[in-house]
Amino acid sequence: MGSGMRYDPVPLGIKCFKHATGPSPPRNIVYKCWILALTFFVYMSYHMNRKSLGVVKSTLHGGNCSDNTTSEGWAPFNGTDGTELLGYLDTAFLLSYAIFIFACGSIADTISLRYFLTVGMIGTSIFMTLMGMARYFEIHSLAYFVIMQIIIGAFQATGWPAVVAVIGNWVGKGSRGLIMGIWNSHTSVGNILGGLIAGAESNSLNTWGLSFIYPAIVIGGLGIVVFLFLPTNPQAVGLPPPNQSTTEEDEERLIKSLQHHSDDSDDEGNIIRDPNSIPAISFCKALRIPGVMEFSIALFFAKLVCYTFLFCLPDYVHSIKINGTQYDSQKSADIATFYDIGGILGSIICGLLADKTGCNAIVCIVFQILSVPLLYVYYQFGTVSMSAQLGIMFVLGFFSNGPYALITTAVSADLGTSEAIRGSSQALATVSAIIDGSGSIGATLGPYITSVLTNHKDGPDKYQTVFTVLEVSAFIAALCLLRVMIKEISKLRVRRGYSEIN
Repeated sequence: MGSGMRYDPVPLGIKCFKHATGPSPPRNIVYKCWILALTFFVYMSYHMNRKSLGVVKSTLHGGNCSDNTTSEGWAPFNGTDGTELLGYLDTAFLLSYAIFIFACGSIADTISLRYFLTVGMIGTSIFMTLMGMARYFEIHSLAYFVIMQIIIGAFQATGWPAVVAVIGNWVGKGSRGLIMGIWNSHTSVGNILGGLIAGAESNSLNTWGLSFIYPAIVIGGLGIVVFLFLPTNPQAVGLPPPNQSTTEEDEERLIKSLQHHSDDSDDEGNIIRDPNSIPAISFCKALRIPGVMEFSIALFFAKLVCYTFLFCLPDYVHSIKINGTQYDSQKSADIATFYDIGGILGSIICGLLADKTGCNAIVCIVFQILSVPLLYVYYQFGTVSMSAQLGIMFVLGFFSNGPYALITTAVSADLGTSEAIRGSSQALATVSAIIDGSGSIGATLGPYITSVLTNHKDGPDKYQTVFTVLEVSAFIAALCLLRVMIKEISKLRVRRGYSEIN
């Protein structure tokens, strides 16, 4: 096998499925729907596991609980510096994730994406379980928790470059915005389910460990499914790549032709290597692709906003009084899910608009600009009533999550298969790692800044400075895309002029 070739044997489960269906293989649409569904649940499980710590923070730090057992908190997080120490755990996870995701992108471009995902998911499951077992082994060492978070962050970094590469291999450019907008709702669905599952056990010192163990079981089980049933590209099962127009007869001829290449198939005719694969693109070359730098910096600030809400929103809701009522950690986690519900719709609409207009940057700028006043409105008026809290939170999630979802999915896939790299399919994971890795650095700073600004503070004004930082970040994210927006406007004018001539 030559240098840079990605060895990708057909999964055992797919082999069994092909044997069961007989000589007529399933059509492209069957595999494509399966890939979209499986990768949706895969990355949903990644985000489920990221939600646990944010949900149990108030329990570890000490607070109001339904069974009156958690008022003392869990050492070492129950002291006056508890908020700062919990911030260290967020920083350890996110910094580890940001560092390892750059390496993971390059690695994923050179080895089997299926093996890569399986290792990441099983590893996350093991160390999330160990995180939860700290409750039952009575572990109170800060070093233990920090080390666990660093290792979990490293394993979590395997997810995004791999799933984006798989989707990019299966989904053509024409409908990526809408399809990936719907598909990317896995982020919000994972946050919602993670909040509900972790929240169900977070309200007691006796059971907070289960808030980590339950999501760990889910991602571990799905890791086994990935190993058995994930074909990472159409060629691996004898189908044409996306955007290649073929009739059923052409498809059958392609399958037979591929199956007769002994170098790329096993004894049963299963494709074990992408025959069109080429050496992976270098990190520096990927960084020079037009648009990668701008979208990477924009995602830095957009993800700072989104991950501050991901890790800190339940604690913020717990710290305030909504219409005079303060809620415990479980109820606060339930309330915070409305941000992610809004994010689901925002991801879909943002992707649809990008497909219709062909202007990713313009759509992102509009959404980011609108999220700035919404951040102010949410902080100032979200405590008036429960209806105001949920309604404004939903709309804020809609506008702040839309650009984040679009950049990390459709934009990454488009740039990773752009003409600048002559269609190298192996650039997908590298480009997505650069963009998401840059965003992850911002995601690291968001919760850390929050922990520093809110430490040793109480009362309704505890988060005032935090929201100012978020407003400025959302505005800067929009400014970063102005150059790309100008290019998109120029293309629109050229397109309009061409249409008028014809």
